Amino acid sequence: MTWDVENTNAQNVYYLHGALYVFDAGAEIQKYTWINTGVRLVDQIRVALKRNFYPLFVAEGESSQKLAQIQHSGYLNRGYRSFANIGGSLFIFGHSMADSDDHIMNLITKNKVEEVYISLHGQPDSAANKFIIKKVEKLSSGRKRNRPFDIAYFDAASAKVWG
Repeated sequence: MTWDVENTNAQNVYYLHGALYVFDAGAEIQKYTWINTGVRLVDQIRVALKRNFYPLFVAEGESSQKLAQIQHSGYLNRGYRSFANIGGSLFIFGHSMADSDDHIMNLITKNKVEEVYISLHGQPDSAANKFIIKKVEKLSSGRKRNRPFDIAYFDAASAKVWG
């Protein structure tokens, strides 16, 4: 499947930091899927690597470095801009809210999200979860035009996101 910059208005799922099955194939971005080919993803990825196509993803660096990499990809930049304009409810699952992702988290202070649901893994009072809670509350209170969003936390184990 090829990503087409001209026909993205209907798209509502973006991989903000790319994915191991989204490939930069030179003149186009390709998303590999099992459902369209019947070929295992790992086999498709091996073939792509042999053709010198590389996964499009941002995995390391400081927030500013990640943002610079995002801005150099039409696909990633479109996802970034789209995220800046979302509204309604936002579900965040399995995210540490690390400082290296502030470029994404800061967009929440600018968009029109009204409710944010955040998954917590393990005990809510663990150091990692306290960090997440503090970061999300800071994002809400830092909203433009005094529009804080409602926050709800849920146990990550209760969400059966993989079936």
